[in-house]
Amino acid sequence: MKNFVVKLNIQTGEYEKNCTKLIVADNQEDAGNQAMLSECHGDLGESAEWTESGISDLFWEFHYSVYSVTEVKPEHYEILKLYI
Repeated sequence: MKNFVVKLNIQTGEYEKNCTKLIVADNQEDAGNQAMLSECHGDLGESAEWTESGISDLFWEFHYSVYSVTEVKPEHYEILKLYI
């Protein structure tokens, strides 16, 4: 398993914000998916679904997409964990 910093875009209506997550995953794609799922309020297949660019949540009230995924060196993980 590797460590990643994942930056997400979160859109709700006209508003957009960014969020940063520290994720442990096998690869960058899994890290991005885990980060989006961790923001999700609804359950996939019920009120949330995968889209071409991310996840729509609560029937499109929110949309999550990955802005960037950066692998973290093992020696930096514990330090980042203090701040993220």
